Amino acid sequence: ISASCSSVRVKLTRRLMPQVYSIRGFLSTTGLGALVVIKDGMRSGTIPAFKLVDGQQRLTTISLFLCALGNLVEGTHPALFRKIRRLLENPDEQGSLRFKLVPTTKYGDREAYKAIICGDGVNGTESRITSAYDFIYKQLKSRISANRIDPERLFLVLANCMHVVFIDLDQRERPYEIFESLNAKGKPLSQPDLVRNYIAMKLPEAKQEAIFETYWSAIENKLRENRTVSRIGELTAFLRHYLAYRTGMLFNKDHIYARFRDRMEKDFANPETFMTEIQTLHRFAGYYDCLLRPEMEVDPDAREVLNRLNILESATAYPFILGMYENLKLGVITRQDFLDGLYSIENYLVRRYLAGDQSGYTNKMFPSLDREIDRSRFAASLQQALIRKNYPPDNRIRQALLTLQLYDKRKPQRLVLILETVNRHLSAGTGGHTVLDDIPTIEHIMPQSMSDHWKHELGGNWEEVHRDYLHTLGNVTLVTQEWNSSLSNSPYVQKKQRLARHALLLNSLYFNSDIPVWNEDAIKARATHLTDVILEIWPSFGEPPSRLNPSGQKPKAITIIGETYDVKSWREVAFHMAACIATIADDFDEVATNMPGFFSREERHRARQMANGWWVYLNLSSASVVVTPRDWTGC
Repeated sequence: ISASCSSVRVKLTRRLMPQVYSIRGFLSTTGLGALVVIKDGMRSGTIPAFKLVDGQQRLTTISLFLCALGNLVEGTHPALFRKIRRLLENPDEQGSLRFKLVPTTKYGDREAYKAIICGDGVNGTESRITSAYDFIYKQLKSRISANRIDPERLFLVLANCMHVVFIDLDQRERPYEIFESLNAKGKPLSQPDLVRNYIAMKLPEAKQEAIFETYWSAIENKLRENRTVSRIGELTAFLRHYLAYRTGMLFNKDHIYARFRDRMEKDFANPETFMTEIQTLHRFAGYYDCLLRPEMEVDPDAREVLNRLNILESATAYPFILGMYENLKLGVITRQDFLDGLYSIENYLVRRYLAGDQSGYTNKMFPSLDREIDRSRFAASLQQALIRKNYPPDNRIRQALLTLQLYDKRKPQRLVLILETVNRHLSAGTGGHTVLDDIPTIEHIMPQSMSDHWKHELGGNWEEVHRDYLHTLGNVTLVTQEWNSSLSNSPYVQKKQRLARHALLLNSLYFNSDIPVWNEDAIKARATHLTDVILEIWPSFGEPPSRLNPSGQKPKAITIIGETYDVKSWREVAFHMAACIATIADDFDEVATNMPGFFSREERHRARQMANGWWVYLNLSSASVVVTPRDWTGC
């Protein structure tokens, strides 16, 4: 125990229900480790109660072990059975007081445990307690049946040969700090596990169970860590995006608990405000559930666009959309504002995808976007703000879509969405549109596997054409898997005839035209045609602002992620920009190492040291300091 925890009362060698440890018939002792508990008053006047901070899995496992042993010897060793039951139950008590150990309700653990102790069947639960008990029971039964274990001697080991460090705390001793210290020395818990324990230990005793079960348990039931958002567990992702919305910064996924704790300690130290924040967290978890599972959204128009945003992999925008949901809930924005905001985000993400822009920039941009929005004219100000955030203009999209390799066999859904939307748009005004009668697949008109016929069709530079244009917009379309297989690498003349009769206007309208050959020019012509339609569906908000010319101007202040700094020169602007990036970038050391012209580990002439130890070189002109957002893509 660290020196900072010197006030903790430590009681050594208190004997609890331990694990088995026996070697060649000799009894020995071993350590159960540290059990951390918080006094929780008395029950029925005589039963002391404790909240278990650390040691839940160990005590649950040992209890299941004892229960399995008792059930196996009930008919042959009745006296031993009674001894075991006294370790599992409080005599003459009812309800939860009957049980020495009461697990949490998460994943149905409490009900599964009670059913096992009571000998009842367990149905319809995802708790792993049931499978753990079944495993222990099976292993003990085989060994007892083979006379490899003496039940009496096994119980003696369980009841007498385990020592523990018993750490008995009260709320004044900041139990979560003890828990963090102990947890650092064992298998790391997940970020939500740490948050859960922190909340449980910080809630006032009288209201802990009601608040915890009503709000936090409900959050865990909605957002499961065994499901992922961008390869991160749902609950971790939610906490990360919630903190990003609140702070304007997206924190490293491994630091979520620390940032959550720091924020709560700073802004919600009062028990009442702490409980209010947990209730707010529960409300935002409901919003997040709708983002992940749009079928939970009651508004059909919002549900439709949320489905589209999911296909576009819009997790980077979640911090901002959480704020939109909250503003809608509070009546700050209207339903139409909310829908217009979702449409604008779709427009922004689609255009960035079609321009070939990566998501690294939007990870940092969306958390702070809310600060730039005028809610009295929400939709217009959002579009104006997005224009300033690396918004691709029409000419860049047109240029990119001629050669951009859009098709990705691992994640074809975004391209399918684009082509389906184009097909639907082509039917605008007709009162309906055609859809495929099976799951859509991407068909390459110039096939992925080249035949001699196709090589001749493309000409002498067929290798370059195949390499550069195979996966581009102009060479792909939508068909069913059956059509995909039948078209395969058929000659172009056959593909053209079939696509001209295809039910989707995306195919029939275009391939009914006079297109005698399929080569580089034909692919680029179709890309231009589809791009025209795409820019009608997702039109530009306007042109991005031109590069600022700072010549002859002196800055007075710079605002970065909501913080304003007084400055007297463009070099000071550069320093504050670099310092901010150093604070929020997870891979700053790698970035700085690859930019030796700007950053150094050693002191340099006309350089200034940042808080992280790196030096930033400031012998820069004003023009080299002032950049447009486009120059910061990926930062």
